[in-house]
Amino acid sequence: DARPIWLSIPGAPRAGAMSWGSELWDQFDNLEKHTQWGIDVLEKYIKFVKERTEIEINYAKQLRNLSKKYQPKKNSKEEEENKYTSCKAFQSTLSEMNDYAGQHEVISENMTSQITTELTRYVQEVKQERKSHFHDGQDRKRTR
Repeated sequence: DARPIWLSIPGAPRAGAMSWGSELWDQFDNLEKHTQWGIDVLEKYIKFVKERTEIEINYAKQLRNLSKKYQPKKNSKEEEENKYTSCKAFQSTLSEMNDYAGQHEVISENMTSQITTELTRYVQEVKQERKSHFHDGQDRKRTR
């Protein structure tokens, strides 16, 4: 079947079955509720992503602090002991954990710039467009 997937959904409009201009004029309120629901879902997702980014940032800070806490002090006995294999392995683990913290910072930054910022802008555009269309729709509804 070469039809778009949404046409195969039960209850989906079929080609030629309805026209938004005349047959669905009485569904204005339902359309208004449905579009607001879509905006609400996007805003909820944006809030989720913001909370997730905070978790990523806090986790990265905690990893960095833990790594720093166990770094040997300069000119201490621990620094002398770092020549041993087990100490080198531990230092390598601390270094790796610091790198891991950096990865979580990058994840947070990317989520903010690529998801939160973009979706927030998109939601504002949709709200403006929706407001304009519903203003026009209300005017037409009054003239019927």
